[in-house]
Amino acid sequence: MVKPFEMKELLARIKALHKRSQYAPHENILKVEDLEVNLKTKQVMRAGNAIDLTPKEFNLLTYMLNNKGRVLSKSEIAEKVWDTKFDTGTNFIDVYISYLRRKIDKDYSKKLIQTKNGMGYILISHENPD
Repeated sequence: MVKPFEMKELLARIKALHKRSQYAPHENILKVEDLEVNLKTKQVMRAGNAIDLTPKEFNLLTYMLNNKGRVLSKSEIAEKVWDTKFDTGTNFIDVYISYLRRKIDKDYSKKLIQTKNGMGYILISHENPD
């Protein structure tokens, strides 16, 4: 803002910033069922229990949450999460999905990460099946 400025303009800008800040905390939270990911603090919770993830596991889970209800192919995951082309001779995507399942789904009756044979993986919600 350049001086001199109108008081009306200053008040309008303050109101706009305040309005945006009211919504900001919710934009930092991704949620499906009882799984919650705070993008700002990098904290992951399931049913109130904290879950420790490696940075790559966190990125994979975040990508899946941003695309919940959509089947993600291994090549898409490799490109978007690892920034690489998927080599069908490797199983690193399967390995990381397995790590996530152990941490996110193992101790819970509702399994959120599912395999779609021949297609890829999907993060689903039992509350609102897509």
